[in-house]
Amino acid sequence: MKDLLPSLGSDVIMISLDSDTSENADLLRRYAGEMGFNWRFALASRDVLRELAGTFGNEFLTQPSEPMFLIDGRGATHLLPFGHKTADALRRAIQQYRG
Repeated sequence: MKDLLPSLGSDVIMISLDSDTSENADLLRRYAGEMGFNWRFALASRDVLRELAGTFGNEFLTQPSEPMFLIDGRGATHLLPFGHKTADALRRAIQQYRG
């Protein structure tokens, strides 16, 4: 995944949203740095988690389902299949919803 983001162009922004409410920003920042991730990480508030569960279902927040969704250029949200995704599968999904 580290190599995928630069190849997608500047119109793609990737954000990993941490749903573990016991973690904090410093821990998340250290983890992302140690792993060499080159995209944004954020901690989800309880309100955001409630909204995500209400929109996509509780399984969206259950580890290790690896949930992902795309927001296209028009602001529409597209839930991707649960489970591990290869870089090629993500590239195809992004191309499908690119305007």
